[in-house]
Amino acid sequence: MRTAAHFGEDGAVEPLSWEPEDEDDYEAANADLKRRFVAWADDKGLEVERDGPEGLLHYKWAYVDRHLTRWRRRDLYEIYLEIYPAKVMAEADELDEILAGTKTFITFLAETELLDEESESPEMLSDFLDEIAPEFHEHMADTSRYSFGKRLWTEAASEGVSPDDPAAVQAFMERFNSRPRAERDAILGPGLMPAGRRATSGRFTPPGTPSRPSGKRRKRK
Repeated sequence: MRTAAHFGEDGAVEPLSWEPEDEDDYEAANADLKRRFVAWADDKGLEVERDGPEGLLHYKWAYVDRHLTRWRRRDLYEIYLEIYPAKVMAEADELDEILAGTKTFITFLAETELLDEESESPEMLSDFLDEIAPEFHEHMADTSRYSFGKRLWTEAASEGVSPDDPAAVQAFMERFNSRPRAERDAILGPGLMPAGRRATSGRFTPPGTPSRPSGKRRKRK
């Protein structure tokens, strides 16, 4: 497995794994991959989002197999045809751009020799993204695939509420909870949210989905 390097708490250089074991290591590997991706794109004169691979890397590590540079068609299938429709809010005209960004990221991994040797070929992965594009659009528009959290935030967005505005979110939740049960169930779907469940994190991750494993090591400074 190819690794990068970073400085540990004692200042010594430590190997950086592309298969992080905890959240601290994930954050370090994630930041390093994005830094390398941007540098590669700048060198080629490509315009990319600075945090472009963020969602892709997050779901790969947190919900698939934790390996950030090993990519197979089944990983892309799970992320874009199962996880994204359930969790991610995106406009229809953004979906092709999402897949195109993933193809660019895979090309980056291949050209910088970071693509793990157990991966499928970048050509095969790129072709597969083209193949699933129509289904990706269909799944993203299928409200029956939405998680509880995505249903809730879609309703909030329809009222102009931004998740970055705590006061607006709080006011929305109070309004929503005051609605009749039948009206709430019509939006969220009955039985999707266990009774009495409350959010425990300020992270904008839809409720009702697994959280990333917590770090076991002391946070690096």
